[in-house]
Amino acid sequence: MPFEYLREIAKAELPLTVQQEDHIDKLRVLRAADLVTVMLPSPASDMQFARVLAITPKGRALLSDDVQSLP
Repeated sequence: MPFEYLREIAKAELPLTVQQEDHIDKLRVLRAADLVTVMLPSPASDMQFARVLAITPKGRALLSDDVQSLP
């Protein structure tokens, strides 16, 4: 799920380069939800990677809420 991938991104050093198609698809969802700032390849592009630049304040708040809801 994209939210689990957001957790992985939060643990990584940014900027993060991503080459796996399934992860790029998750990044599209996360960007649409305004949770990450990312450079994505366009459908017509030969670029086969994405670059995650940052987790947005909204993404950080979501991650923070998730941690606070743990028992």
